[in-house]
Amino acid sequence: MKRIIGILIVLSLALIFLQLDYSKVEGGSYEYYTSHWREVNIPNLVTAILADWRAYDSLGEATLLFTAVTGFYLLLGGKKK
Repeated sequence: MKRIIGILIVLSLALIFLQLDYSKVEGGSYEYYTSHWREVNIPNLVTAILADWRAYDSLGEATLLFTAVTGFYLLLGGKKK
């Protein structure tokens, strides 16, 4: 049962990663933020970058860490009696 859950987690993450858009944005992120930073409705460019991009980056890192810990827990067999 635990192996099936682990395999489902790995397959769902693989599916998510395959659906991401990896195309390159012309001009890069600097040009995008200098021309569109008011769309975030934050008056400061640096704060707009932190609120817009870094929040998603931190959420992704937390999700990855949680998934890794859960995977190791399932692989090691959970709590021992």
